[in-house]
Amino acid sequence: MRDTSQNPPDSPSLAKRRTGARKGLSLFSPFGGMALLLAVALALTLAPSGLSADDPLKLKIATLPIADTILLHLAKDLGYFGKAGLDVELVPFQSAMEKDQAIIAGGLDGHFCEMGSVIMQRSQGLAYMVVAATSHTDPAKRVFGLVTKPGSVAKGVSDLEGSTVGIAKLYMVDFMTDAILRKAGLPMDYLKRSDVKRIPIRYQMLVAGQLDSALFPEPMLTMAEKEGGKVLLDDRDLDMPLAVVALRADLAQAQVAAFQGAIAGAVSYANANEPDTVARMGALRLIPPALSKDYRLMAFDPKNLPYRLPDRSLYGQYVDWLTAAGALGDSLPGGARPAPSFEDVVFQGAAPAKAGD
Repeated sequence: MRDTSQNPPDSPSLAKRRTGARKGLSLFSPFGGMALLLAVALALTLAPSGLSADDPLKLKIATLPIADTILLHLAKDLGYFGKAGLDVELVPFQSAMEKDQAIIAGGLDGHFCEMGSVIMQRSQGLAYMVVAATSHTDPAKRVFGLVTKPGSVAKGVSDLEGSTVGIAKLYMVDFMTDAILRKAGLPMDYLKRSDVKRIPIRYQMLVAGQLDSALFPEPMLTMAEKEGGKVLLDDRDLDMPLAVVALRADLAQAQVAAFQGAIAGAVSYANANEPDTVARMGALRLIPPALSKDYRLMAFDPKNLPYRLPDRSLYGQYVDWLTAAGALGDSLPGGARPAPSFEDVVFQGAAPAKAGD
């Protein structure tokens, strides 16, 4: 994620670094030549449910093995979705790329993602909308960070100039690398980025010394520290939503509000029942078994989750970032596709008032 207090990425060094992405590269693979699949997917996504007002709304939502998806599992397993009139099926995927390919094929009502994915989907004709945040930066607890390989002699990020950093190109860790470097006052090409999309492979390459550093979310940062790595930069001084859930854009405001309320219930449960929540995360393989005994729950601040959605500033930074990367605009197969509007990407319903507001 980018620091919303900074200007959007428009430096020549960023544009130069992104040049290799300009031949049809996007958050999704593959998109080129798939117009028919996109049309089928859009028809499936927007098909009427056929349910009466007395029946639960059925939603099939894609998930990833990432820590804050526990909120979706809690909302389902503890009955918050059911009480809200929602019949939710969680469909697990092992990588964002696999999930994105399933979205293209159709049949999913929503997915766990970041806002850049939704911008790309809307620009490609897939009508999803950000409706809930599942993680947010926190001044007391890091979520994303830059960690060195074990045994690195680097004492600070200044010792890493020109060295390799493992990221997943055009995914959240790539965006967060920009944000963290910018906050540190460093240029976007300060580190040489190596595209390793699968987190386990990126982690093994770091531990083996094949990468000088890598960008990870928790709990991978803690795991890397246990192996001897050092976290040199993190996101604690940023202020922005991170991971989100997107649902199909034809849902009524009351249906979206019901979904948000179920996630809010999961946030309250997680904060009040940390041992049980961590145990559930371990059973679901959302955290490595080696960390299950002493893992500290990530910050689920009810002031931010699930209702504090990305704002216009963050949206604009994402659009500029994707455009500079060649993932929006006339470099895509089929000609120019303008970025969708902020209102098309982020749910505009008001969050419920809280006591003291």
